[in-house]
Parts: sequence; structure tokens; C-alpha cells
Amino acid sequence: MNLSLSDELHLFSQELQRHLSPQALQELAKEDSFVRRTSKYGGEDLLSLCVWFSQKVASTSLSQLCSQLEATTGTLMSPQGLNERFNPAAVQFLRDILTQLLRKKVAAQSRISGIYTKHFRRIRVLDSTAFQLPDAFTEAYGGAGGSAHTSGMKIQFECDLLSGEALHLHIGEGKENDQVYGSECIASLRPGDVRICDLGYFSLKDFRSISEKKAFFLSRLKLNTRVYMMNPSPEIFHNGTIKKHSEYIQMDLEQFIDTLEPGETRELSDVYVGMYEKLPVRVIIHRLTEQQLRNREKEMAKKEKKKGRTYKEKSKRLSAINFYCTNIPAEYVPTSRIHDFYSLRWQIEIFFKTWKSLFSIHTCKKIKRERLECHIYGQLIRILICSSTMFQMRELLLRKKKRELSEYKAVYMIKDYLPLLYEAIQKDAESITQILLRLYALLEKNGRKSHRYEKKTVFDILGVIYKQSRGTRKVA
Repeated sequence: MNLSLSDELHLFSQELQRHLSPQALQELAKEDSFVRRTSKYGGEDLLSLCVWFSQKVASTSLSQLCSQLEATTGTLMSPQGLNERFNPAAVQFLRDILTQLLRKKVAAQSRISGIYTKHFRRIRVLDSTAFQLPDAFTEAYGGAGGSAHTSGMKIQFECDLLSGEALHLHIGEGKENDQVYGSECIASLRPGDVRICDLGYFSLKDFRSISEKKAFFLSRLKLNTRVYMMNPSPEIFHNGTIKKHSEYIQMDLEQFIDTLEPGETRELSDVYVGMYEKLPVRVIIHRLTEQQLRNREKEMAKKEKKKGRTYKEKSKRLSAINFYCTNIPAEYVPTSRIHDFYSLRWQIEIFFKTWKSLFSIHTCKKIKRERLECHIYGQLIRILICSSTMFQMRELLLRKKKRELSEYKAVYMIKDYLPLLYEAIQKDAESITQILLRLYALLEKNGRKSHRYEKKTVFDILGVIYKQSRGTRKVA
């Protein structure tokens, strides 16, 4: 059934209204004991302050927050009274709203189609972003680096690039291990899913588990990982069995540095990784271009200076090459496309960039823990509303107009519309739809993705057909 633009946006409006209306919030506030009796400061006021109107609850003064609250909702509070309302019940209330939005999958109503969607159910990217906190939070949020006097927070996030669905979201200490969390997320993998992760989540045990689920993985290969090929001439016992130590031959990856031209890609077929339980994989080798290598050398020098670490000479030599390992069949993603397919992982880096630059999620001063957590959960709700709207608009613009939407441009435009959405949610779904129609027109006119020279976009990599200023484009 072909629905009109207004009808499709109305379905999305109904979802927003269902979870964020004053009535829904009031019921949830009572369940969480945030509101025990008739109070001038209710769940709707907390959400207004932490989600709709302020993005710096953890750094703005209480007096300013009281002023914003009165100006937007008419609720008059003293700084001391407001500070008291940042309590465990308030944190639980915001956490429950976030959980509810994630479970209801508000953004996952439709997905984009391209050359890979016939092979993959979901293209999942998992990564984390971390930031420092004032030392006052050391006990609750220990920082990375091992020092007892540092404090930090880490947010783990996994999403599906095809639908925009948020799959996992976890707030923890800065010192938490990425690989441990990555292992916990494997349970939600389904046959046909593909997970793309960086080296922080590298685990041969996890790769084996993913393969057993009939799902796929794509990862950079750790340089200390042993890669083997079958020995064509193994040693044989008198009874005809192969001597175990001669069954495989370890490969020297350094030998490939000088055999590849800049930008060239090659695959090692029929290889295995792991010292003991050998896992059959495809290993793809991609030599960086001269520009890419210069950028990587600058990044390594920056890390050496910032973190006081020194890279080994072998690591510096091998930095000219990317090694990938995957169980994706070559007929799904050929050798020549593996490097581009892995670069889809950078989408999550764009998300994290918006979290910090547009939503100031990392901005915090010395305050009580509950106020910090209200700020974090409030901004994550704010981000989820914006990203859900962005993915909905992206799919609609692609399907109806063959337009490619810039994720970054779209998010900051949607963010500007949040006060209007708030006012509409106080009324009804039809009012929300009218605001979304205005937003759609704005994004159609001003939200188109800019193309950098010889730089592929997500739609290019996924083989999505869309219109550019010079015609229709599809990258094979």
C-alpha cells in the first residue's frame, strides 16, 4: 500500500505522541515514584529541562536552569529545590524513557535498500565514545589509564546502518573494556547480520561465536595475530596420519608491504587465524595511498605525544597496510570492496561527533552524581529523538525524491525543531505531523549531502541509487 508523505509521517508522529505525551510521562513518573503526590514539578518538567530545552544541565548554573524552566513551562522553582529534584528517582525516570524508546524501535520502521541488502539482514556497527569527568566522580566512574585519581565515562553504542535502529546502548565507567562488552552483544546477533568493529573489539573467540550463529564479521586484523596456510607437504607418520606440528605453515605478513602498489588490494585465500583453534577466514590486504599513509603517521605521532606511548618499528612499518579478516563470502563482498565496506564503520564516528559538538554530552562541572546522570540520559533521549527523525526523513527522501540526506546537517536542523516538536506533542499527533512536514521540506531543500572529491558516501558504498546535481548515481 502506497501511503502519502503526510500519512507516513503521521504514523511516526503517533509513535512520538504515544511515548512522550504529558499523559504518558505522568503515568511513568508515578510508576518510578518520581511523583508521589500532586507536585508543581512533574515528569514533564524534568523532560522539558533535560531533553527539550537545555543541553547543558551538567554545566549550566542552577539559577539559569530555574530561569529556563520557568520560561518554558511556567514552573517556578528555587535553585535548592531544583537540585533536590535531581535524585535517584529522576535518574530512573529518564532511564526508563530511554529504554522504552529503544525497545519500541521508533526509528526502525523501514530501511534503505542497496546491493548488500539481499545478503545482509542488518549491517551492525559497534563502537564506544569516552570522555573525562571531574575528579569528584572517580568513585562512581573510574577513568581509563589505571590512575586512581582519574574519572571518566564511556558510552557503548551499536546500531543498524540500514534502518537506523539503535541495538545496544550502555553507559559505564571510562575504564570498562570494549572487547568484554562486544562479547555480551553477540547474543542479539541473528542469521544474516554482519558486524563491523574496530580493533578494540577484536576477539577470535567472538568471531567463532558469530560464525556459529550464521552471522558475519568484518574486522581489522591485530598485527600480533598468527595467520596460517595449509602445508602442501606435511610430515606423515608411518600409519599415514599427518604430524600435527607440520599441518600448517605460519605466514609472514611483512613480506606483503613491498609487493603492493599504493591503493592496491589483495586477498589471501584459504588461510586460518589463531594459534590453537584455527579459524578459517578471508584475509584481505590493502595498501594505503600516500595521502592515507601521511594521515596515519600524523595520527600515530599525535598518540605517541598525547598518551606517552612509543610504537614499535614493526608497527610503524606495517602501518602502511590495512589487514582485514572476515567470514563474509567473496560473492557477497568481493576483495576490491572490502576496504570500502569496512569504512562504513566511520558512520558511528559521525554519530559520536554530533553527540559532542551538537549536544554537549561530554560537558560537565563538579555537581552531584544524579544531576550528571540526568544530563546524560536526557541528552541520549534528545539524541535518539533526533536520530530517529533523521533516519525516517532519510528513508522518505530517498524513496520519494531519490535524494541523499546529510546525517550531520539533518541532525542539527532537527535539533533546532525540538522546541516546536515539544509544543506539538502537548497537543496531538496531527500537530506533530504538521511540524514534521515543515521539517521534511527544509531537509529536502537544504539537507543534501555534500560530495568531496573521490570520497564515497554511505549510499555510494551500499550501491543505493539516488539523484545528484549531475544526474542519477549508483556506485557498483
